[in-house]
Amino acid sequence: MQRSERRVVITGLGLITPLGIGTEAAWSALVEGRGAVGPLKAFPVEGLPINAGAEVHNLDAKSLVDPKRKKAFGKNTKYMARDIQLAVAGAELAIADAGLSNGGVDPTRIGLDLGAGLISTELDELAPAINFATKPDQSFDYEVYGREGIGQITPVWLLKYLPNMLACHISIFLDCQGPSNSITEAEAASNVAIGEAVRIIAKNRADVMITGGADSKIHPLSLIRMALLGQMSKWEGDPSQACRPFDTQRSGWVVGEGAGIIITEEYEHAKARGAKIYGEILGFGSGCDAAPNGGLDPDGIGTEIAIRAALRDAGLKPEEIGHINAHGAGAVEADLAEARAITRIFGPNGVPVTALKGYIGNSVSGSGAIELILSLIGVNQGLIPPTLNCDELDPACEIDLVRSQPRPVENRTFINTNLTRHGQVAALVVRGGQI
Repeated sequence: MQRSERRVVITGLGLITPLGIGTEAAWSALVEGRGAVGPLKAFPVEGLPINAGAEVHNLDAKSLVDPKRKKAFGKNTKYMARDIQLAVAGAELAIADAGLSNGGVDPTRIGLDLGAGLISTELDELAPAINFATKPDQSFDYEVYGREGIGQITPVWLLKYLPNMLACHISIFLDCQGPSNSITEAEAASNVAIGEAVRIIAKNRADVMITGGADSKIHPLSLIRMALLGQMSKWEGDPSQACRPFDTQRSGWVVGEGAGIIITEEYEHAKARGAKIYGEILGFGSGCDAAPNGGLDPDGIGTEIAIRAALRDAGLKPEEIGHINAHGAGAVEADLAEARAITRIFGPNGVPVTALKGYIGNSVSGSGAIELILSLIGVNQGLIPPTLNCDELDPACEIDLVRSQPRPVENRTFINTNLTRHGQVAALVVRGGQI
């Protein structure tokens, strides 16, 4: 970000994760080494390659909503898929944490920029249309489905599953009349959304932006889709150890769900109202190294482009970074590509690296913001959160991976990076601490 532009700080945090609801529960689990990946309980998984995921248990989104909005929330839940409820609950926590539950911002100067994903529909809602177009021999008639089967689905069905509905519901509940956008870029989505929100504030188009992302892949259709793409872990041991970032035995990633919502705010605006400041977003960068025949570049060129762009935007050198919160999904090629990019920029074992999906699985569009928040909480306590389930670091990954225990750190500046299986990458430079 150009130094002549307005500074953007973080004044509110909202976390809904498999480790627990709220920042304290999630951070306590990380410090104690308690992961949330385990056998899936939401639905039967017979026939799928793995019975492991990270679920948010006992989510009562309504209980997290401000009392004056509970009635409206209750009336609208029938239009809210799980992803939407995760996002709304996360936003309520973040707004309360920022001290903005009762307003305090000109509605025209507060907006939203959220990462969102492909929301899988509940199977019983599509069943009438599917059954209508299924022939007696069990073949499927697409023409009948498109012409007559669709009519069997309730007209409001789509309102539950459009990715932009996360931001729509939040803007309605919180009366956000400023800029609004939704980013659907898989694992890179929430970092891109945060980067765009920062730009909006820096350019004086808003004073406050609700940003981050939410997603749930705890769904039969999501698991089937990922299994067909060959993305899922093939781990056959204890399900809690299935997601293994940078480990020699890593074999793919594990589904998760959650929301990471942050309140970004112009520095002077935050200071004037006496807001608590968790840190400052210094820079953003993105890159892409999609291979012509699919997949990503094995040397991690896209990750290198994104990190260098974020450093350039922040006006920092590699040696000024205290740690990297890497994507580290446990995928064989992607982890190695990411490690190669980090090594080229920072040198072999040149900067501490952590990867948190061993605890929480891959919540895709929510993952970047969740991981950013956890690193931010950590550095503000002088600690880098550790990686889980990397028992033997792949020797080809020449990185200084933080394992076993949180590592003390004085440098509160870190990079958060996430990438998709198509090679889209987004990186943020964040500095923790009260300003």
